[in-house]
Amino acid sequence: MGGLRDPFVIPGLILLGVLTVLAVLLYRAAPQTAAEVGSTALVAVRPDAFTPRVSRARERVDAAQRARVAGDTSGAIARYAEAEEEALSARERAADTTQVRTATELWANIVLDRAELMLGSGARPWYRADDTQVLNEALASVQRLRQVSLTPGTRSRAADLDTRIRRQLRAGPLEWLPR
Repeated sequence: MGGLRDPFVIPGLILLGVLTVLAVLLYRAAPQTAAEVGSTALVAVRPDAFTPRVSRARERVDAAQRARVAGDTSGAIARYAEAEEEALSARERAADTTQVRTATELWANIVLDRAELMLGSGARPWYRADDTQVLNEALASVQRLRQVSLTPGTRSRAADLDTRIRRQLRAGPLEWLPR
């Protein structure tokens, strides 16, 4: 008879309800790593999706850099692609111009990092043919940046990378000669 009169029953039931809601939100957010658990839960709960998406994009960039250091080029390119999607998603959900600029710069730097990695993986020594498909994809990524307004530093980095990729796409020993 004293089941509900126990001082731990009511708080225990409340705690069980709260944990159940958190478990459902975590399941709905579908994080891929343990580091994403906090940011994906914020996306599910918060009406402002900008900040968690930027955080998730930065987490993906960190994962890409770890894969790059470990020598996993294809894994790093895949993580950069995921980070690019998250940053673009954050840009779409930005509430003001400051958030748009922040997300745009983040997205542009991710695109440039991915294109540099693709340039490194697509360019081969002189005695082997370059992977032109990868180089053309890297060039297309860099050219997408022309459509948005960027800071001068990012714009010059994009122009430099564009020149390097175009030079690498030139046939044979012509890639060594400046245009």
